[in-house]
Amino acid sequence: MSPLVSSSRRQADTPIGAGLVAIVLLSPILLATGCHGYMQTQTGNLMSSYAVEHMVPDMMASDDLNMACEAGVSMGGFLMSFARVTDPPQRAGLVTMLAAGMCAEAEAWEADLRQIRAVRDGRAFEARDARIAEQRAHALAAERFLASYLQLEGAFGTPSEMCPELEPEDELFYFLGLAAGLLAVVHDRAAEGAAQVPMDIPQQVARAAACLDNDRWWGGPLALQASIWATVPGASSEGDDPWSSLEAATAIGDAHGVRLARAFQVQILEASGQESQVREAIAAHAASCAVLPSHPDWQLLDSYATRMILHISDRAWTQDRGHRTPLGALGTFWQPPVEVEQYDDLFDDLLDDLDEEGAQEPLESQGTETQE
Repeated sequence: MSPLVSSSRRQADTPIGAGLVAIVLLSPILLATGCHGYMQTQTGNLMSSYAVEHMVPDMMASDDLNMACEAGVSMGGFLMSFARVTDPPQRAGLVTMLAAGMCAEAEAWEADLRQIRAVRDGRAFEARDARIAEQRAHALAAERFLASYLQLEGAFGTPSEMCPELEPEDELFYFLGLAAGLLAVVHDRAAEGAAQVPMDIPQQVARAAACLDNDRWWGGPLALQASIWATVPGASSEGDDPWSSLEAATAIGDAHGVRLARAFQVQILEASGQESQVREAIAAHAASCAVLPSHPDWQLLDSYATRMILHISDRAWTQDRGHRTPLGALGTFWQPPVEVEQYDDLFDDLLDDLDEEGAQEPLESQGTETQE
């Protein structure tokens, strides 16, 4: 038996494989009888199932953020279009729109760094242009993250005081959808409300995050809650301490090798102006990554956490030195030079360097005078 035939038979033994084979075999009959609607419905159902059962786990196990976000951009609209012919592919749409939001987010961060460099160098027009580009990208990111959150609402209902009945395999989608909702609010604020993200989403996310187990999901649910408590007035109850909660969440995430909680902590610390704590948290993240690699099943999420933290580091480096974090230097920061008057040897070395740089012309002149 040829390998191709054998492979085809093995694929046909699976439910999805059997469905694909059936569609291929029946397509001439169905098309001839005008049953193209049936074909489209079955294709949509199969694509949605495939995305949830295979594409999402494969994506989560990869550390290639760019490929993941590009897959979200290219596949998101295609998958969502099946809502026209069958049940909306809400779980698949939730993940693809979340991934697509990462692409727009990365564009916003690049424009942010460009603006910092322009301001630092006194290029006012370029700084203004970079600011506009940043706001546009933030608005697009907010729209995509909001679309992801709306898929959560469609699949599980609008978060309320009551927790939904979640199957174990649904909890990942629920957590990712809640994170998307918070990210939508963050980016909409940066875009000055251009995406019109509803402002009651943070409260919904804070309530719904309590429905998830912190240990199973790497401290992420508690980090979402604490981030909202720290930034939304009136969101916390008496006794809620956002900063200690963030520390507790980061300890869980660091231990699991999925450090999303640390990324939220760094962002909230920067937003609150706690510069020294920001640098300590970034250094702690780099130290954690050095001793514990990403969890193999969730490399994408840990890589995303690192990219979020790297952007905060890039901002600090760009403000200080005009360039982003050097390769391999995450967790370190540029230090101002030591005052040379306190160290005579350093001062002498500096003078020697200056003498060497300017030595060539005086020597030539001196040589001419000798010849004369």
